[in-house]
Amino acid sequence: MIAMAATAFAVNPEMTGAMLIASNVIRLRRIRNLSLEVFATRLGWSVAEMRALETSDKFNLALDDIDNLAQALGVEPAALFV
Repeated sequence: MIAMAATAFAVNPEMTGAMLIASNVIRLRRIRNLSLEVFATRLGWSVAEMRALETSDKFNLALDDIDNLAQALGVEPAALFV
């Protein structure tokens, strides 16, 4: 019998959808070495709007916003939800 490998991360069951997307955006933005200012500019957002997203304060994202975030990060939209 082959043992299954443990996942590299665990999702906090108390994490909201907003928190999950925010943490993934932060993680992916940092991996790509993008400053908050540069990333906000790429999206056509203000730095304040980007901060609000990353702190889960702003969460009226349209599907286009999700798509634009993913595209700016070079990932599929689903990557923001895992």
